[in-house]
Amino acid sequence: MARIAFPPTLLSWRRPADVVESAWRWFCYLVVRAFYRRAEVRGAEYAAQAGAVLVCANHPSALADALVIQAAFPRIVHPLARSGLFRNPLVWPILRLIQAVPIYRRQDTGADPSRNADSFVRCYEMLGGGEALLIFPEGESHFSPGLHTFKTGAARLALGARQAAGRIPAVLPVGLNYTDVGRFRSSVLVKFGKPVPAAQLPGEAPEQAAVRITEQIRAALEQITLNPNSWAELETLRRVERFFRLRQGKYRRRNLDQRFRAQRKLLQAQQRLRMAAPERVEHMRLQLDRFERICRRVGIHDYHLTVDYTPRLVFAFLARSVAMLLAMPIGLWGALNSLAPFLLTRVLAHRLAEDRYQYDTAKICLGMGFFALFWGAQTWLVWRGLGVAEALAYGASLLPATMLALYMRRERERILDNIRVFFLFTRHNELREFLAAKRKALEREMAALVYLALQKSKAA
Repeated sequence: MARIAFPPTLLSWRRPADVVESAWRWFCYLVVRAFYRRAEVRGAEYAAQAGAVLVCANHPSALADALVIQAAFPRIVHPLARSGLFRNPLVWPILRLIQAVPIYRRQDTGADPSRNADSFVRCYEMLGGGEALLIFPEGESHFSPGLHTFKTGAARLALGARQAAGRIPAVLPVGLNYTDVGRFRSSVLVKFGKPVPAAQLPGEAPEQAAVRITEQIRAALEQITLNPNSWAELETLRRVERFFRLRQGKYRRRNLDQRFRAQRKLLQAQQRLRMAAPERVEHMRLQLDRFERICRRVGIHDYHLTVDYTPRLVFAFLARSVAMLLAMPIGLWGALNSLAPFLLTRVLAHRLAEDRYQYDTAKICLGMGFFALFWGAQTWLVWRGLGVAEALAYGASLLPATMLALYMRRERERILDNIRVFFLFTRHNELREFLAAKRKALEREMAALVYLALQKSKAA
C-alpha cells in the first residue's frame, strides 16, 4: 500500500527556488493528510521520470485536485488555471508563487482568449526548461461520475512544444478517484498511468494529430478512473463491492487500489449484464434494497453479521476501548481548541460551495484561513499570558491533539454501535440467523450474476 511520500526536507535545499518549492509541497502534503483519511498512490514510477512532463488529469473536485496531485508528485508541478482565479485575493498569491499559467476561456467574464498565445509561449518555455505542467483536459471541474468531453489543449501543447522548444514532453495521465467527493476525512486514490505517445505521425495534419492524441489521453484516463454512466450505477457498484468484501464471515479490508480494481471488474460485469439480463440485475438490486432496509430498521450494519465474537476479538475490543478512554483528555483538548474554526469552516463551506464538487475546495480554503487565524491568536494569547516556552508547547500540541480528536469522534460512534449490536444479538440470536440466511441467499445470487457476466465476456 503506497502512501503519499514525505516532501523533501530542509537539508535538500540547494538554491532559493528550492525554499518555495519545498514549502509548497509540504503545504500540499499537510493539507491532503489533514483533509483525507487515506491518500494512496499507484504508478509512482511513471511520475519519477526527469525532464519535461505534461500531467493530464480528470477534474472532479475543483482546486482540491491540484493540491492532491502536487502532494503525490515527486517534484513541483505548475498548473494551468483559468484566468479568473488570478483575480481571487486568496488564491492568486499562491498561483503566482508556484508559477501557474493563466488560461483565458471564452465563457469566463472579462477573459480575453487572444491572450492565450502568451500563455502558450510561457508553457513552451517551461517545458523547454524541463518543468512539469498540470492541465485538466476536460476544461473545468464538474460534479458527475464519468469523464466529460475532452478539449485538445493538452495535445496542442505537446505538439507545440516540439516545434517551439525542440522536445516532446512526456504526456502523463493521472486518475483521481475519490471515495466521496466533498466529504471531510474521505479517501482518494491517485493513479499514474503509462505516458501517452504525443508525436505527430508522418503525413498527419496538426489538427488530426491533436484529435488523435486527445483520444489517446482520454483512453488512458478511462483505464485509471471508474467512469460509471450515472450516479445510480456508481452507488449500486459500491454497494455490491462492499457486499463482496464482507463475504466468508469476516471483514476484508483492502487498500484503495484493490478496491478500485474490484470495482472496475464489477462495473464491467454490471454493464454487460444490463444488456444481457436486465431483469435479473433489477431483481438483484431490489433484493439488496430490501435486505439493507431490514438492516437499517433493526439498527445494524452489514458487517455486524460477519463478526465472530471470539474471546480474542472481545479482548481486543475491550483493549481498544480502554485505550480510547485513556486518550480522551488529549482528544478533548484538541476538540476544545479547534471547535470554533471547525464549525465556521463547515457552516460557511456549505453556504459558499456552489456545488458538491466545490465543497473540498471551499473547506480547504476556509479551513486554512480559520485554523491559522484561531490557532495563531490562541498561541499568541498563551505567549502573552504565560511565556514563550508555554506558547511553543501549546502550539505544538494543537495539530496532533486535533487529529486524535477526529479519530476518536469516528471511533466513539463505532464502539457504541458495536456494543449495542452485541447485546442485541445476545438477546435475539434468531434475528442474526435470519439476516445471515438472507445475506447468504443474496450472495449466491450475486455470485451467479458474476459468473454469468464472465461467460458473456468469454463469448464476446
